[in-house]
Amino acid sequence: MAVRLAELVEAARRRGAEYADARWVEREQASVTVKDGELEGVERSGDRGTGLRVLLRGSWGFAATDRAGDAALRALLDDVLSRAEASASARRSPVRLAPQEAQRGTYRTPLRRDPFSVPLAEQVELLRATDAALRGPNARTRRAGVAAFRTRKHLVTSEGTDVEQEIVDTATSLSVLAVKAGAKPAPRYDMRNARQAGWEFVEGDDLPGRAAAYRDDAEAILDAPLARARPTTAILDQPFLALLVHESCGHPTESDRVLEHEVAFAGTSFMWPQDRGRLRYGSEHVSMTADATVPGGMGTFGWDDDGVPATRTKLIDRGTFVGYLTSRETAGALGIAASGGSARAEGWQHLPIVRMVNVSLDPGTRRFEDLVREVDDGLLLCSPASYSLDEKRQNFHFSAQVARVIRNGELQGHVRGVAFQSLTPDFWGRCDGVADDWELHGFLSCAKGEPLQLMRVGHGAAHARFRDLPLEVVP
Repeated sequence: MAVRLAELVEAARRRGAEYADARWVEREQASVTVKDGELEGVERSGDRGTGLRVLLRGSWGFAATDRAGDAALRALLDDVLSRAEASASARRSPVRLAPQEAQRGTYRTPLRRDPFSVPLAEQVELLRATDAALRGPNARTRRAGVAAFRTRKHLVTSEGTDVEQEIVDTATSLSVLAVKAGAKPAPRYDMRNARQAGWEFVEGDDLPGRAAAYRDDAEAILDAPLARARPTTAILDQPFLALLVHESCGHPTESDRVLEHEVAFAGTSFMWPQDRGRLRYGSEHVSMTADATVPGGMGTFGWDDDGVPATRTKLIDRGTFVGYLTSRETAGALGIAASGGSARAEGWQHLPIVRMVNVSLDPGTRRFEDLVREVDDGLLLCSPASYSLDEKRQNFHFSAQVARVIRNGELQGHVRGVAFQSLTPDFWGRCDGVADDWELHGFLSCAKGEPLQLMRVGHGAAHARFRDLPLEVVP
């Protein structure tokens, strides 16, 4: 296919395009789920095709096809150029791409065991063992699953870039719902346990062990008393903070929101260009980084879909907003010298847009046990439940699946119904300590764009403590 991609790009240049890139993408995915001890579903699907993007008279044109014949590729070229002409007739200002040297090379996910080669019987046996660990006296519904994703990509650009990638992601999922007469049902679940890795990730995850812990949490919450609504010292665990980083830092630092490319669907931001280096986002304990080089990250790759090599970009530096997630287009529009390598498309049929890579809360230097020991009266909040945010990602509301009482520096029993509402700078401004127990989490489906694109992204976090967080109670 490499020759055909180069031919497409060269043909677009001959017909007047200032820039062109052609992307061939092949995707496959597989999943297995067990519900209440019985095999619920086995799915496998895939697709492949070519996307062609051109800049003509300062405007983008994009078209895609799942056919590979000469006639289909000629039609693709005609289609993309006509779209660019139509776009140019209505544009307000020309697209300017940040400079990027030509790239050549190959990137592949390191695998010890290909998840697509694991026998179905082995997968089902593991999931049934996991289901057995989810069983409890009040467990009404149980579900466990595994999934695998493979993406092969080849990108050729008119500036000389020619790169190939093969990315494999593997995920697990768990959920249990405990129900008892006279008590509010208690769910416990994890839908964000994924890694860019092979089946070795599943083997190291100890699904049955984690399932037993989830079962115990759900049973305990059924009989737990309601929490009290009051300002409280709260420690949030890594899964909870991974989602908070995603929503309150990852999305508002997407530069296409700032340029109002995403207003209709995804909202804008409260972090404007004039605020860089000035806006107090959080306390001095809070730093966040976008890093596409993290081993095992769902946002890790060799090159983005602009052909920009994986890189690291500081977003929050000791509490101050300092950087954006950018593509070559948005970096050019904002006057940033180089792209941060955040242009990605879900598949061959999608135009690349600004997407999160691995956006993480940087680890601190404290031990988790020390953060707990210094709390006389507080809560440990584990895993988010319901959540909502305004269109700027400035005002949010979250509830917790699990809340453990901290009294006199020790973890004790459970309480239920814990939630909180805050403004992003106020919330992160209350942080007075971040632990050193950093861990990575993977999100399978961050939604953005029209037409909608679902992107796999990564987020790392460590336990962090927040003083005087105003907690609400949801009965």
